[in-house]
Amino acid sequence: MGLRRKRGRHRRRKDRTLPLGSAVIVASAVAGVYLTASPEGASAVPTTVYVATNGSDGDSGTLKSPYRSLEKAISAAKAGTTIEVRGGTYYPARTLRSSASGTPRERVQLRPYRAEKVRLDGSRLGQGSSLVSLRADYWTVSGIELRNAPGGGLVCTSCARNVFQNLSTHGNGDTGLTLRGDDTNGNVIRNLDSYGNHDDATGGQRADGMALTHGSGTGNVVTGSRLFRNSDDGVDLWMWASPVTIEHSWAFENGRNRWHIPYFKGDGSGFQLGADRRGAPSPAHVVRTSAAWANTKSGFEAGGNTGALHLQRTTAFDNWGKGYSFAGSRALLTRNLAVSNGRGSADTGALAASRDNSWTPGGPATPPLVTTDPTTALGPRRQDGSLPVTSFLVVMDRTEIGSTMN
Repeated sequence: MGLRRKRGRHRRRKDRTLPLGSAVIVASAVAGVYLTASPEGASAVPTTVYVATNGSDGDSGTLKSPYRSLEKAISAAKAGTTIEVRGGTYYPARTLRSSASGTPRERVQLRPYRAEKVRLDGSRLGQGSSLVSLRADYWTVSGIELRNAPGGGLVCTSCARNVFQNLSTHGNGDTGLTLRGDDTNGNVIRNLDSYGNHDDATGGQRADGMALTHGSGTGNVVTGSRLFRNSDDGVDLWMWASPVTIEHSWAFENGRNRWHIPYFKGDGSGFQLGADRRGAPSPAHVVRTSAAWANTKSGFEAGGNTGALHLQRTTAFDNWGKGYSFAGSRALLTRNLAVSNGRGSADTGALAASRDNSWTPGGPATPPLVTTDPTTALGPRRQDGSLPVTSFLVVMDRTEIGSTMN
């Protein structure tokens, strides 16, 4: 990847996200639509409303007479509501907000109409505004592109049992997709592409591909995602107090100053798994069958997390720093593969346990790879939204080491 450059560490800003209490106060003062949550046991009549660029908010929201704005549709959402959006580009005048929850049987769904291409563009929002802000449970948001917001693409605060799938978040002024706050439980982020997010005003140190930050909650899963070319990290679990599972995901080319930001401070780790949250136990995150390449710092990093992290069958390739940086962590690393990283394969310190990794004494030899050309990994996703088929970083023999890249 050309010349390696020596990078110094910087202190992370402690105001990456507002404390939860402050966030509530601020949210009440910011323009947006909030609805009260539906009781989990309440029954609602399923309703489908439609939005189209040639509709009118004075219409009835039917397929033949759609609303024009997502603000209108989301303001009417309740348990059992499906919002179907016709193809086109929408420019909200304010953050799209809701605290109206679905139920286990009657979710709130926001999705394109059939296979039409829907783009939410935040270029007309006020300074620091995110495109979508939820404080709600049992939503499914799918198949939508979120771009060009001054703040984040999608932020969900203290939310549970939501599914965010087949989304693209890019060119935003903060992290592409963020979960934050306590009681954030059981959410699934599936098949996310989050790239090119950059925070110019704060030197590039805030905008990750995706983050779970300043909060807690169990059962959160990230799968099938590509987090790349962001100004800070690919994945950031900064100050998250509960275990997160990440699988079948790729983080690459993060931390480069592609935007000529003055006094650039972006970190550039692929998967940043810390740090510990004060007063909370160290979270034992799990990362498996994932890969990090060509990031400006480490491929996989504990980031100050001293907990029992578990990395299994991952690959770190051509990162500018170390492949794996886990000094001070009680991590367990098994069957991981490190190849051609600028500052060495791994720094596991005295507390971590390494078994059957490419750098482990007596472990498997580094196997040959089918190809080190990443072109196919950057290609279109499969029809169901899953990662593209690729031979990149796939081991040539049957050695069960490193990511399977699927």
